[in-house]
Amino acid sequence: MKRVLLYVHFNKYNRVSSHVYYQLTQLRPLFSKILVISNSEVSQKDYQSLVNQGLLDDFIQRENKGFDFAAWRDGILQLGFDHLTTYDSLTIMNDTCFGPLWEMKDYYLTYEANQEVDFWGLTNHRATKAFKEHIQSYFISFKQAVLQSEAFEDFWQGVKDFTDVQEVIAHYETQVTTTLLDAGFTYQTIFDTVDEDTSGMLHADFSYYNPTAILQKKVPFIKVKTIDANQSISPYLLDTIDRESDYPVDLIVSHMSEMGMPDSKYLLGRKYLAGGELPLPDNPSVAVHLHVFYPDLLPEFLLAFKSFEFAYDLFITTDTAVKKAEIASLLAEEKQEAQLFVTGNLGRDVLPMLKLKNVLSAYDYVGHFHTKKSKEADFWAGESWRQELIAMLVKPANQILAQMAHQEKLGLVIADIPSFFRYNKIVDAWNEHLIAPEMNDLWQKMGLTKTIDFQAMHTFVMSYGTFVWFKYEALKPLFELGLTDEDVPAEPLPQNSILHAIERLLVYIAWDQHYDFRISPNPLALTPFIDNKLLNERGQSAPNTYVDFTYMGGIKGALKYIVIGPARAVNYIYRRLVGKLKQ
Repeated sequence: MKRVLLYVHFNKYNRVSSHVYYQLTQLRPLFSKILVISNSEVSQKDYQSLVNQGLLDDFIQRENKGFDFAAWRDGILQLGFDHLTTYDSLTIMNDTCFGPLWEMKDYYLTYEANQEVDFWGLTNHRATKAFKEHIQSYFISFKQAVLQSEAFEDFWQGVKDFTDVQEVIAHYETQVTTTLLDAGFTYQTIFDTVDEDTSGMLHADFSYYNPTAILQKKVPFIKVKTIDANQSISPYLLDTIDRESDYPVDLIVSHMSEMGMPDSKYLLGRKYLAGGELPLPDNPSVAVHLHVFYPDLLPEFLLAFKSFEFAYDLFITTDTAVKKAEIASLLAEEKQEAQLFVTGNLGRDVLPMLKLKNVLSAYDYVGHFHTKKSKEADFWAGESWRQELIAMLVKPANQILAQMAHQEKLGLVIADIPSFFRYNKIVDAWNEHLIAPEMNDLWQKMGLTKTIDFQAMHTFVMSYGTFVWFKYEALKPLFELGLTDEDVPAEPLPQNSILHAIERLLVYIAWDQHYDFRISPNPLALTPFIDNKLLNERGQSAPNTYVDFTYMGGIKGALKYIVIGPARAVNYIYRRLVGKLKQ
């Protein structure tokens, strides 16, 4: 069969998502010609990649006028109606769905053999008071008899560039089926929803409101927006797709993270590093930054670094020349090469890392660690925290690096939550909200373009202790910010400082740079009942000041909290009132 596909692409960030590459790769064998029509700008890199992989035969770049129907119209006009009739079928579809979840070839063969079907699709929508029964337009295939008809040509010739999507739905999506039925043609869908039970459904649109039925009926594509709209059951949808099809669920996770938020609850279960062994990349360019405030802990890290099966350059920062000499002596004993820098006792481990911008920017992969202690309760707080972070990010570094090399969009790997923070409610929404203004301020200063309001969020997925592996490009805006000693507070560090904000920002900075993140699991197995018990304790609604302040500045931290908290509240009320008056 000689088939042609008109494939409409749109991406608000002007990128071609990985699920689109997969989609076109799977569909390619079915079609003699694929014409990709993009309603958003496609970079030269993406275009060339599509060409090099043989995923398109022709391409149209256009403005997003008239949405999908105007784009399909332009594709049809470029092909020409006379030329179009030389094909056995024309399929129109867009990239607003994931799939194919199952092999498409059998569907084509079945409908092509059925002489009673002139055009077909995936799902239909039953008639309502507003419109008649129709095939939903994210995938429709027309046979040659339809392509040769006057009704088909007149319909597409009449498509206008509506600027209101509801006008497109009213005049085109709901009318293309009616137009062809009135001309005497017949249709079928893989999932005929007209007589299906809609009990418990808000609306009779199965493609949006009933994704469970979509999977049960083996519809080969599932809409992107239905994953987002059904977040409460989406983890189970992803599990079903993973279990019953060969579709790479990571493509869904990647796209939904990019288009929505990277830390949505329904995606977090899929954010663990993938299992299985992957080979390390050839000659990776790796830098390891270790901030050594406590030289006595250096041997512990050097021992852990011995598990690395890749070459790396070690950069060590510390706060005094005396410590530098002590560190040099320890390195000599271990026969470990490293470059040493004295960066002062400001900014803890974060500012010293940022001061190495000119050094670290030369590397593709960077690991950042520091000699974590807690003076007040080192055994049960600092030591457990440090050792678990080493177990999660230093010891499994080979597989972390392999995963980052294997996945182009994986730009950041953080540790799972240390056990100390699961036994003790230290991170809570009250305090996180106080850090949010600093996060918003840094976001603006970095010139990041994705829209986010940290004050509207309850808490954040963060790199505890700022232990992290990252691709330099993923965190480049943070390094480009050019923070200096004057930008960070002196010790003892006050609560809700710029350093606390940076600790919480890393995942979101990488997201803005179009990178995703993964979590390295804690080898210490803890039942979720611990979290359930902790988070469901009854009591006062205010934060637990004993836990919050003992390790966040003590009495000074508490006093600052008493002063700064109300002051920020008053400032917030003032700014909101001024804003309302201006409006």
